[in-house]
Amino acid sequence: MTVNNSNFLNLFFLFFSTFILLIVYYLEFFLGTEPCRLCIYQRFPYFITILLAIFFLLIKNQNFKRIIFLLYIIIFSSSLILSVHHFGVENNWWNALTSCEAYTKNFSNSNNLKEYLLNKNYIACDEISFKFLGVSLAGYNVITSSLLLIIAIIGFREKINY
Repeated sequence: MTVNNSNFLNLFFLFFSTFILLIVYYLEFFLGTEPCRLCIYQRFPYFITILLAIFFLLIKNQNFKRIIFLLYIIIFSSSLILSVHHFGVENNWWNALTSCEAYTKNFSNSNNLKEYLLNKNYIACDEISFKFLGVSLAGYNVITSSLLLIIAIIGFREKINY
């Protein structure tokens, strides 16, 4: 893999992760789709990917860049595990490992914003709040995480051979 190819893959991870987060926040804040706790947890790998991708662009050391590709593999593996777990919870294949009960506190006073944010209403993890073409967001995250993991493995293998 040439330096340009590794930079391209890194930029791909950066823009794709940003795009994924923009979609879920658009669904949440503009369309009113309420996330469960597992939905929130599934966003963390994308935030970490964005930070790593920016770090990748700033460093010159090729050994550190190889390590970042190894970290991408770990991040996308954990993202895949989280999304498969959530998809299984949604389809009642198993129970959630975290507390995913729905809270019933209502937010009606703008002065209690801090309290609201600390005690945000989450929906139950086995309730599917959004589907597109019959597939839930957790299902799409399984597909996305799988593809990103495969791309990261290929990028890492080529980065080692460089």
